Parts: sequence; structure tokens; C-alpha cells
Amino acid sequence: MARKLAVFNMKGGVAKSTTVYNLAVGLVKFKKQRVLIVDIDPQGNASAALGIPIWQIDFQLKDVLQHKTPLEQVLVSTDSGVDVLPSNLFLAEEEIPISGRPGRELLLRKAIAPILDKYDFVLIDCPPNIGVFSINALMASDAVLIPVDMSYLGLLGVQGIERALTLVREQLEHPIEIAGVLATRYDRRNNLSKEVFDALTNHFGDKMFTSVIPESVRIREAPSHGQSIFDYDKDSAGALAYSQLVDEVYKCQ
Repeated sequence: MARKLAVFNMKGGVAKSTTVYNLAVGLVKFKKQRVLIVDIDPQGNASAALGIPIWQIDFQLKDVLQHKTPLEQVLVSTDSGVDVLPSNLFLAEEEIPISGRPGRELLLRKAIAPILDKYDFVLIDCPPNIGVFSINALMASDAVLIPVDMSYLGLLGVQGIERALTLVREQLEHPIEIAGVLATRYDRRNNLSKEVFDALTNHFGDKMFTSVIPESVRIREAPSHGQSIFDYDKDSAGALAYSQLVDEVYKCQ
């Protein structure tokens, strides 16, 4: 059965989608894993970064959640070897209708259940909030990977993340675990990066990944070419950091 990881943070700009698609490609490329990305973020960044023309797709994840289209018809296979259930901003228009459905928290879990035996990993890219789509992602996952950027606001948002996970565990009775906390956008020239990293390490202890994702122009450029950092610049510091994360996630499955 697939290892299901939600990549979640209620703050935007923390390299959440960047982590999803680079981790997915790395698991395929270096570990020969079968990987599915579920893009439940209406921005569709993880889908677009792997070359999917998100504004030209006929069907997307919202059609599966609304039981309008079979999942197999929405699934997209990419050149990277990663399969994707894509989304775009039309998903956001369905948040209120979906929020009113019975069993709304379990729509995604039930939708992907029939195909889980086809994959080793399912990575779910969450929107930067705690709305119905993020709740669906957390309820469909075994554990959560939390990217945190090295900023004061990134550190401040940790309490909100923990509150959201407590809600899922206690109110929705889903025992989701923390797979790990990932430091992103680390700038070694900046004292604040070190201070935030140290504070996170003190708080999370061995839940911190040893991999640290640097602030990197090459990482930001790669999606414009529809490529992972491994394909765009395999010798860069960003590629090395994400390959280390691939190793850590693979060993924890």
C-alpha cells in the first residue's frame, strides 16, 4: 500500500509545491518508486511545474471529488515518470459546494483508495490554508511533511500548523503523524536563517529532516522549463539538497 504524505503549511511561499514535485521526481529517478502527486491546491503549481498545461486540461481533481468524472480520466502521466491528478483555479470555485456535502472530509480519501496499490508514494500538495481541501488532504494521508521557510513569519506559523493537526487528530479522529519538518529557503549569509533553524530544531527535535533546502535561483527557474531541479541543474546545491531529502523520505516509508 502506498505511503501517503500531505505536504502542508498554512503559510504561502514556503516551497511547498516545489518540494512536492522535486521529491516526487527524485523518488522515481533515484529510488525507482511509483509516485502519484495529488494537486489539491487550486493554484496548480505542482502540476504546472511538471509541464502539465493546467489551463488546457479537460478534467481535473474537482471533477473526481464531485463524482462527475472517473479518476482514471483525470490522471496525467508526465515525462518525469510521475503521475498527477492536476488542478487549476476552477477547483477554488467548488470549495463552498464541496464544503456542504455529507462526508466532505473524506472525499479525497475515498476517491484515491481504488488506485493506491498502483503506487509506492502519494504526495498531496495542500493549499496554504486550513479549508476543506487541506482537511481532505490530511484525512487522506498517513503523515504530514511540513516545509518551513527561514523567516520570522515562517516560525510564527508553526503554532497554527500544530493546531490544525490537533484538530484532525482529536475532532476528526485521524491519527496523522508528522513525517518530518523541512527547513526551506535557507540562506547561510543570513543570521535569521540560522536563528529560525535553531528554533525549529529545539522545538521539533528529531522530527527535523537533516536535509536543508537552500535559497536558490536555480530551484526557482526549473519550473519555467517544466523540469525538476534534478533535470534542470543536477549539480546545483538545490539538487543535492533535494536528493538528500529523497533519501530521508524513502528510508522512513
